[in-house]
Parts: sequence; structure tokens; C-alpha cells
Amino acid sequence: MKTEIVTVAVLLVGLVALSMLPSNHISTEDKLKKFASYDELKSFIKENSENYMGNYYGVGMMETRALAADAGNAPVAASAQKATDFSTTNVQVRGVDEADIVKNDGKYIYVVSGTKVVIVDAFPAENAKILSEIELNTTPRNIFINNDKLVVFGDEYNSYPYVGVQEKIGVQESMIARPYPYYNSASSYIKVYDVSDRTNPVLAKNLSVDGNYFDSRMIGDYVYTIINQPVYTYGDVVPLPVVRPFTTQKFPDIYYFDVPDRSYNFVNIIAVNVNNVNEDPTVKTYMLPYSQNLFVSANNIYLSYTKWLDQTYFFDKFVDEVIIPVVPSEVGRTVSEIRNTNDTKAEKMNKVMKIIEDYANNLDPEEKATLGKDAQDRMLKFQKEIAKQQESTIIHKIMLNGNEIKYETQGSVPGHVLNQFSMDEYNNYFRIATTGGDWQSQTNNLYVLDSGMNTVGKVEDLAPGERIYSVRFMSDRAYMVTFRQVDPLFVIDLKEPSTPKVLGFLKVTGVSDYLHPVDENHIIGIGKEATEQGRFLGLKMSLFDVTDVQNPKEISKIIIGDRGTDSYALQDHHAFLFNKDKGLLVLPVLLAEIKNNNGNPDWQYGEYIWQGAYVFGFSVDTGFTLRGKITHAVSGNEADYESYWGSNSVKRSLYMGNVLYTLSDKMIKMNILDTLEDINKINLPYTEEQWIDVVLRTEPAIMTVPIMETL
Repeated sequence: MKTEIVTVAVLLVGLVALSMLPSNHISTEDKLKKFASYDELKSFIKENSENYMGNYYGVGMMETRALAADAGNAPVAASAQKATDFSTTNVQVRGVDEADIVKNDGKYIYVVSGTKVVIVDAFPAENAKILSEIELNTTPRNIFINNDKLVVFGDEYNSYPYVGVQEKIGVQESMIARPYPYYNSASSYIKVYDVSDRTNPVLAKNLSVDGNYFDSRMIGDYVYTIINQPVYTYGDVVPLPVVRPFTTQKFPDIYYFDVPDRSYNFVNIIAVNVNNVNEDPTVKTYMLPYSQNLFVSANNIYLSYTKWLDQTYFFDKFVDEVIIPVVPSEVGRTVSEIRNTNDTKAEKMNKVMKIIEDYANNLDPEEKATLGKDAQDRMLKFQKEIAKQQESTIIHKIMLNGNEIKYETQGSVPGHVLNQFSMDEYNNYFRIATTGGDWQSQTNNLYVLDSGMNTVGKVEDLAPGERIYSVRFMSDRAYMVTFRQVDPLFVIDLKEPSTPKVLGFLKVTGVSDYLHPVDENHIIGIGKEATEQGRFLGLKMSLFDVTDVQNPKEISKIIIGDRGTDSYALQDHHAFLFNKDKGLLVLPVLLAEIKNNNGNPDWQYGEYIWQGAYVFGFSVDTGFTLRGKITHAVSGNEADYESYWGSNSVKRSLYMGNVLYTLSDKMIKMNILDTLEDINKINLPYTEEQWIDVVLRTEPAIMTVPIMETL
């Protein structure tokens, strides 16, 4: 009886598992289409969404105001002195700026503090002062500075009570959503301020878009913003993407692929010329799944997300490779006949399972044992094959050229992407690193795609059982870190796109979450130290020498604190400040130390005792040298919560000339770069009460849903 159960289970569990796989997949053969009408959009969503749900988007606006530093008086004349040498945001691609919570131009610092963006005359540091504050009544996400234009991004969330009235929104008729007393709404804003007079910023352009801010880049004078708007339905109503106040047509251009999906998003890509506010923005809307990762080169946006192959594919493969070979021909023919019927997938699977069960029940014990062994061997092979195939990353390539946004093509590779650094474009080739398979059979891969997004080269099955923790592409090389117990750093040659190959690798304890290039032969890794069994310890920085690509070496390392020590830079590369010529590396650190060793430090977490910036000297010859530490904690109270995670926590650093600036929500602190001697500090206007004020200032608004009934 036990043998019979095992025999049936081996064959049937696979069928049950297949029935649970997601059944959505965009093939590289699918073509981009455009909805011709609102009715066509509604019909497509109704017929193709596997799980579309009722919810609503609302319309809300926010008040903004610029606060002069000296209200009622003449504008303060700012010093014209400017640093000739200053840091910029740590970005992935040279010439493609990334938005962050702080920017500087060698003279002024622009920083997000609570619900405000603050402009500080920061150089020379001895005379630093706040010039103005821009109140946004909600927390800004990120900013750009481009000459005399400041760009601010943010989201706002509102609850809308039911009100039985109708109103107009722009050019679109609207109606009130009725089923519930309150509705939640998310919208994003893109605000461009003229800051030619830093004491009096003037709002020059204000865009409001339903949905959530995802990411942005600035290339030259153009800012490209991606906003994800979930496709919601209410009865027969689908709220449409609108860029206020520039949407002028009743039904906007919406592009899509004719494939079913679990849920859809309007992915809005918006191009804004920040130095010509009279130029209307360019808006392209694509109905796709939620964008998960973004890579932007000087000429293209690559949007990626993870998809799963259609369960029908695996059902047929399972039948062909596992069931048919182990059953008699007459049973196989019956199974094939069922597969070719018009029944649903679930009905076919149930019928096949019943046939296999009946067949196994009629076998004697020896035959059952043989069947079970053969089926198990084939099942294990099948599982290994589909582990790599069932999960894939879809990449959409979209061309950028000034105000022109044009969809180019798409590609697909096995596995999922970790983050933006897992993708790269070089010499018209797109390179991408992925991890695929379940946690027991993970493998890591690197693929090279041509300009048409066709795979032309690959390296697969690296570090089985581990996953990617960091990747960095540098010209015709890639560096990949995987981890489970130790940290293999792979050096991969990409000179020949069709034949990428591993040149060498290094195994060391710990793992690097972020890789930063120093020069063509050296790379810095920051992450966590670990035991030989793979248990994380303190924060670790490593300097790798890859001069001999077949034998990379860790030539310098430094361990900070015990288990629990962390850094913003592990999650956000913008927090990492490095300049090779200055021999400077600055890292925000949350320090944890084990106070009472219970005899098993490998399992203990340390207590938080300090937060601030670690300042290192650096050279490829001597590695890392700790110069000193800077904290924003209130004197005598360095162990408070606000110093660890809150408003006193140092999040960013930058330099102008010979001055190092460290920034938290509440403060900008200035120190001499060489000695770290204090120069000055600026208290920023952040208060904890701002979070309460945001809620209190948000008055109920009328919830409306754009409809197109008259079209």
C-alpha cells in the first residue's frame, strides 16, 4: 500500500503543482498595440484580467509655497564664491543623473527635510545659512537640480468621503464612486521651480499624475519620470491615466500587449524639459505589469519585471517527459486524447490524474515499485529543468531622445533581476544577470542581448544553490557576487558578446551587497562579514584586485562592529561617497556591538551604540584607513532612537572644496575634510510634528472616477 501511495504521489504531485503555477507570459513574439477606444480598453481588461479588483483612484491637489529666508525684507544677496571641486550623486551611468534626497552645485545644497525642500547657501562653510524653504505638505521623494531649475518628486495619499455630486476634471466627465464611505487615492507630482533667486523659489511647472512615483533620470535638460498607476475597475468604469493639466484628449494613447495577466498597470513615462517650462511634456502610457527594476542608458530606458511561463507549457512537457514514457502505450494514448480536448486546464489535469491513479491501482507490488522508481527519476530531472524555465524576466526597451519617447522592442531571459546594477548597456548590447530556480536549486546566469533584444550569448548555472547579492558591469567585464555560506566574486569576460565566459573567481567569507569601481583593476565591495557557515556578522568593506583576472584577490578589508551593524549604503548606493583622487570614502554606519558575550557570538546580535558617518582615507596600495567619525546625535545622548533610525541619523554626505558635509533630516554638519575639525552646522526645519501636520492638513476631498460614457 505504501509503494502504491508513493507511486501515485510522484506522478500526481507534479500535476497539482503545475495547476498552481501562474499562467501569464509575454512572448517575445507579441506585438505592441494601441487601444482604439475606451470601450476596447474596458473589454480587454474584462476579458483578460485573471484577478482584477474593484477600487478607485481619486483626484487631489496639494498646496505649495516658498518661504523666503527673511520674509518681508529684500532678497538676501548670496555670496558668489563657489567651490571649484565638489561631489555629485553616486550614479550608475555617467551622464545619466539619478534623483536623490540631496543635491549640490558647488555653492548651494538642496535637501529634503520632512515635508520641505530646503535651499542652503553652503559655501563657504563658515557663512552657511538657509536661504529658503519650499513647503509641500507631504514628504517629497527625490529632487534634481539643473542650473537654475529645481525638480521635486513626491506622492500624496488621501482618503475621500462619499459625496453624491458630479464635477468636471480637466476635459473629462467624472462620477462619484459609491459603494464604500471612504476611498484611498494615490497621486504623484512633478514640480519644477525656478531658483534663479535662491531666496525666493518660484513654481514654474506643476504636473499631477494618478499613481505612484517609481523612479526618474535626468539626461541633459530632460527629466524622465516613471509613474505606475494600477488599473482599477468600478463596475463598467476604468479610471484613465491623466497628466494634469496637460491632458487634452478625451481618450489618451495607451499601448499594450494582447496577453492575459493577473493585474495591469498604466506605466506612464513622462519627459519634461526643465529649462523650457513652456514646452509641453511628452507622455507615453503602456499597460504592463508593475515595473520592478529600471535601467537607463544615455539613449534607452529598460523596464523589467518577473513573469511566469504559462502552466499549459509545463503541463504538456510533464505529460511528454514524465507520464508518457512510464505508462503503457494505450494509457499514453488516452492521456494524449484528453490533452487535445477543449476542456479547461483544471479539467484535463483532473482527468489525467484519475487515469494514472486507476492504472497504478491495477499493478502488482513489483510493477508499482518499478513504475515509482522510473517516475521519480524523471520527475527530478523535470523539476530541475523547469526550475530554470518557469521564472523569466521581461525587459521592455524604450528609446529616449529629448522629448521623444519611442517603444523599441522587448526581450526575455530566465530568472529574476536583483536591482538596476544587474542590467547594463554597452556598445549596443544589453547585459543582464539573473537568479533562477527555487531556493533548493537556485542558479545564477548572465545573458547578452543584441539591439533587437535577442539573446546572443550567455553564461549559466553559476554558483548552484546560491543567489546574486551584487553585480557591476564595467566596459567589457562583469563582476558578480553570489552567497550562501561564502562570497564568490566572479570575473566574467564580455569582450565577445556571443561567448561570455568566467575568467576567474575568488571565495572569501562574507558578502558584498554593493560593488563600486575604482579603476579597471580594482573594485570596492561593501556588505556583511560572515562566518564560514554563512551567518552574518559586522559590516565589511573589501578592496579587490582583479589585475590577474584568473586569480582575483582581496587585498584589503575592514570590519565594522558586530552582527546588526548596518549602513544605508547597503540598500541605496546614493549614500556611498567615494573619490579616488581625494583618497576619500564616507559611509553612514549604524554601529552595533556585543556588550555581554554569552559564549556564542556567532548567534548574538549587538546592541546599537552609535550612528553617523565613518570617514576613510583610501588608496589602492594601502586600502582603507579610518580618519574619524562624525555623528549628529545630541551630545550626551548618542544612544537615542532618533540617532539610530530617525531624524538625527546621518543619511548622506558630500564635499565642496576641502569641506565635508554630512546630512540628516535635522542637520547639515560641516567639517574640514583633512582633519574632520568642526566648522559649522545648520539646523534644518524638520520636526516630528510635521508628520501629524500632514494628516491634519489633508482635508476630505471629493472622490471622482473619470469615465468615458459619452465616447
